[in-house]
Amino acid sequence: MSCKNMQETDATKWKISTTSAEAWEDMLQSCREARHSIDLEQYIFGATGKIADDFRELLIVRARAGVRVRLLLDAVGSFSFYESQRWRDFLMAGVEMRFHRAIIPPNFKRFLPLILRDHRKLLIVDSREMYIGGVILDEMARHWRDTSVRLVGAVVADAEQAFTIAWEHTESMQPMGRVFSKEGRDRFSLAGNSFHLRDKDLYRTIIHHILSAKKSIMITTPYFSLTRDIKRALYYAVKRGVHVRILLPRCSDNFLADVLSRWYYRRLLRRGIQIFQYSGRFLHAKSITIDTNWASVGSCNFDWLSFRLNYELNVLSSQPDFVAELEAVFEQDLKHAEPLTKVSSFHRWFFTRLWSRY
Repeated sequence: MSCKNMQETDATKWKISTTSAEAWEDMLQSCREARHSIDLEQYIFGATGKIADDFRELLIVRARAGVRVRLLLDAVGSFSFYESQRWRDFLMAGVEMRFHRAIIPPNFKRFLPLILRDHRKLLIVDSREMYIGGVILDEMARHWRDTSVRLVGAVVADAEQAFTIAWEHTESMQPMGRVFSKEGRDRFSLAGNSFHLRDKDLYRTIIHHILSAKKSIMITTPYFSLTRDIKRALYYAVKRGVHVRILLPRCSDNFLADVLSRWYYRRLLRRGIQIFQYSGRFLHAKSITIDTNWASVGSCNFDWLSFRLNYELNVLSSQPDFVAELEAVFEQDLKHAEPLTKVSSFHRWFFTRLWSRY
């Protein structure tokens, strides 16, 4: 299997993709070369469009060739695909499929149908390589600025275990459980979040590294809101002289998310935290780097839903070369962004933003 353009350290190889289209091309190629298994977990799998058709046709071909193909989709994020019933083509070809439905106490199901989503994006091929990041499989994302990481190494076994547990628990309608692999084995590990307090290892790890930061924190996220703990950790970092920069889209694809993001702008700017608004393609990437010695990339947005409620999965790394590459991507993104120096009145922004949508 080709590892062209992949970086290598110790036992782990990696490649960072910065657009959805680039990640799709690599993912499709890996699936074409699959000999034994393909495990795909996605929040959004499109019902129509070229990329959805490409993946659907390829997965069906590989399943008919004897490759075990398992597809785990979120029932809400992939609702258009589910409603179209095109998933029946998968079943007829021998693809195994399951849909994640929210695990909600009966008394709350009426009020909370859109939370506790499986927001993870993961592809594992032949138990030896994996893709993790924010990339969805929908044509609308073709020109998005997104980040995906291809990995070959020991961390793939942790990802496969996380997928298998999610697969089994989805069938029995049980919570997906904890994902937290050992750091330091080869400087790459996995961490996840869920709505259970005991299963927020990713959230706690991010807070720990923010509190330990000495020089720099670089955050890229399409959706932005802060928990009290994250907000305090960032404020404390600035007090210690840490350079904190946050890169956000000028406008996301969710108007309510943009409204919520603005709630924090003034307070962050007053504390000395820099905010940049990306003016290029829609920014959907989710990453954080700290001091060129730690990074996290995956499905987790820097917002309340990802930290508190949804199922998320990120790769963590203390490999300096990997972190430095992500920092270089951040600096490159800043060339297409403008610093936010002041915040206009909410009413003026609200009606301007609303007008631009219609």
